[in-house]
This record gives sequence, C-alpha cells and structure tokens, in this order.
Amino acid sequence: MARAARRRPGEELEEEQEEERSEAPQPLDSGTITSLREADPAARAQAILRLQRLHGNAAVQRVIHSLQVTDAGRDARVQQIGDRAEDPAPSGKLEKAELYREAIEAELDAAPVADKSERDLVVDSVNTIGQIFANYQAALHLFEEAIGSGMGEAVPQELAKEILREGARDVLQPVFAAAAETAGEIGDQVARSIGTPDQVRKEQARSAGTSAPAYALTNLVVAERRRIAQRQMKLLKAQVSLGDLGAMRAGVGGGAFRERLAGANLLLNKLEETSHSPQGIYKTLMERYKKALVGRTEVTILVDPQWRVVRAHITAANGRKLAGQLLQEHSGWFDLNALHLSRQLTWEPAELAQCEALFDARGTLRAATRNQKGAAHFDEFQQRLRAGGLPHTSVLTGD
Repeated sequence: MARAARRRPGEELEEEQEEERSEAPQPLDSGTITSLREADPAARAQAILRLQRLHGNAAVQRVIHSLQVTDAGRDARVQQIGDRAEDPAPSGKLEKAELYREAIEAELDAAPVADKSERDLVVDSVNTIGQIFANYQAALHLFEEAIGSGMGEAVPQELAKEILREGARDVLQPVFAAAAETAGEIGDQVARSIGTPDQVRKEQARSAGTSAPAYALTNLVVAERRRIAQRQMKLLKAQVSLGDLGAMRAGVGGGAFRERLAGANLLLNKLEETSHSPQGIYKTLMERYKKALVGRTEVTILVDPQWRVVRAHITAANGRKLAGQLLQEHSGWFDLNALHLSRQLTWEPAELAQCEALFDARGTLRAATRNQKGAAHFDEFQQRLRAGGLPHTSVLTGD
C-alpha cells in the first residue's frame, strides 16, 4: 500500500487559508463600478441581471451598494455647495458668484457629453443653470454699481420693477427653453425665477446725496439679488432627486431622451459662457434699462421740510430747453401742477424720513408711499397734496 505523501509543516494551514480566500467575496474592481455608473441605465440593468444569474443576489447587492456609495458621496458634496448659495453676497462683493463654478467643476467630472450617463447629464445641466443664476447675481452687482454712479436718479420704483421683470424674462426664457428639454421639473424651477421680488426691504442706510429714486432702485436690486439666490438654492437642493428622475426616465425614453439631454446640456453650457455670463447678463439689463428711458419724459421733484423745491428736473429729449422756456415764460416762477408730464415728488420732512407721490401726465395721483421714519409725517404729506398739490418753483433743470 502506497504511503500517504507527507506534507510540510504548515502546508495544511496554507491550503485552508487559500480555500477561505477563494470563497470570500473579492473586492469590486473600481473600473467595473465606474463603467456601470457611466453606462446607459437600460444596459446597466441588463448587466446587473446577468450578474445575478451568474453569481447570485449577494454579488448584486455588493454592486448596488458600491454604486450607491459612489453617487451618494459625490451628491452630498455637491449638495453642500448648493446649500451655501442660499444668501447672496453683500453689495460690492462678488465672491460667491465667481467661485461657484470653480467649486462645482472641482467636484464634478469634466467629462465629454458623450461619456456621461443620463443622470450625470441632468445633474450637470442643473449645476450649469445654478451657475447662470450666480452670474445673474454678479450682473446685478454691476447694475447696482451703475445706479450708484448716477444712473438711477430719474427712475421710479415701479419703472425699475418693470425693467427688472423684463430683464429677468430676457435672461431666463432661453434657460427655461433649454431646461424644459431635460426634465419638466427643472423647467418649473426656472419658470418660478421669472418675476420680481414681492417685498423690498431697506437693506442699507441711504447715503448722503443719494436721491430717493436711486435709493429705492438700489434696494430693489438688492432684493432681486436675494430672490435669485434663493431660487438658485432651491434648484440645487433638488439636483440629486432630479438626476435620479432623469436616470429613471432614460430606460423609457430610449435614445431620443438622451439626445435631448445632451442637446440641452450643450446649449446651457454655451449660454453660460456667452450671453449668460455676468457681463452678458449685465449688458441685457442695461439694454432693457436704456430702452425703457428712450423717448420717456418725466419730472423728479425734491422738496424740503418747509415744502420748498430743492430740485425739479425734467428728463426728456430736449429737457434743458423745455425747462429754460418754462421759467422764462412764467417770469422765473413756475407752478409744477401746470406741467403736463409724469412727475415723482419726494418730500423729506426730517432726517432720513421721506414721503413720495407719483402723478401721471394728467396730474392724477397714482401712488403715495413713505418709509418707516416718514410714517409720522404721512398724514401731513397727504393733506398738503390735497390742499395745493405741487409747489411753485424757481428751480427747474433738464437734460
């Protein structure tokens, strides 16, 4: 009888360890996980199904877990960037708007569109829209600076709201059209951004020498910047669920859905780099601003606590000639009630207190407002308007 082969000391232990290693689950290859993440959702589902048939449910669960961990980790970091966009940068500071794209690009893969999954295309489009919102805030900073340099002197708040409302439509309509191709929910988020703020708070103290219209316009721009920042935050907080929804729809929509996603992604990137850059949006706002003033005639009037005219200025094509003619024809003492132009009157009865009235070209009072410190003087303001209307003046200028 043949003798059993002798084994070296420890050989049996090595064989047992080898058997245990062969039976233990092997680490998943990172390249395999990356390929699955970037694959078409329908193809990924088929691959996981084949894996289940060949290797069982345990292997499938490991793959799914690895995919979820990878997505969740990135989504959590991107979500944190979105959460920081809730409040706009203070006046005169553009750090948030300028650094947002850098932060997103550092987290997201800058892969070609062809290499991205449907989920990644949706998330990338959401972040590009988020950057456009950040660019919008930067453009509003530039617009606010222009107002402070003298451009806001003859713009009542109602006209300013119209300018910003139309400016928002000019800027966001192309974004809405592209977003609607990705997922209807993204388009809805953009659509809610078209408008003006419902409430305008006095965000900062009025500096010396700043007119009431310019001060009101500045606060309106600050409120609009805050509104856009809040819409941006709400969009970015929803990016994970929007990406998941895009991936779910990919299996149903087929190649046509992916083509729409890719086209929208490219269009949004092009917009963000050209017409929807900070400078591009600022240009759009300024064009809308200048268009609103073309051919427009208006008179802004500032009176002191004693109801004496400090400043009366006509904004018109030949405003200077008109002002000189009116004073000359009325011996240097003109009744502003007889001026058949739209007029905005500001009364400053005390320090930081102001009451305002807006009259149309027929002299009809259209609106009367006051700030917090002007509340104590508002009844007197209305009584003065009812009693004699606008005061006479020897001060009348124009441009």
